[in-house]
Amino acid sequence: MYNLKVLEVNAEMPQLSTGFIIVGAYADKLRRTLFAQLSDKVRSKEIESTEVARAAGEVNQLLFEIFVNRLKLDKGDVVRVRIEYDVEDNTIKWNYDTLQIEAFRRIPDEEVNDITKKVLSEKKTT
Repeated sequence: MYNLKVLEVNAEMPQLSTGFIIVGAYADKLRRTLFAQLSDKVRSKEIESTEVARAAGEVNQLLFEIFVNRLKLDKGDVVRVRIEYDVEDNTIKWNYDTLQIEAFRRIPDEEVNDITKKVLSEKKTT
């Protein structure tokens, strides 16, 4: 159901990438992806699962501010988030300088249908 993968720019700095996801589901996707990437470190007790949850919550708070409060994205709009992070002293540290966001607004079905009908009707008259 979810495409979870680790993208690494270099061996020292892993990158979290959500892939394309609707705004209404980005927080869960980001959390699941981070847990998947760090599952070995959680199993080996190098990092606590509560720290993974905390870090996911931290970046999700920031993204909520950007997506909802500033960009005014709707739940059906699509985003992709990429950000590098590091694990130091059992703590996840986000490298916010590497945060990349792609956002795509959804066009309502009515608008698409109206334009489609208009273009088709113009085509018939030519």
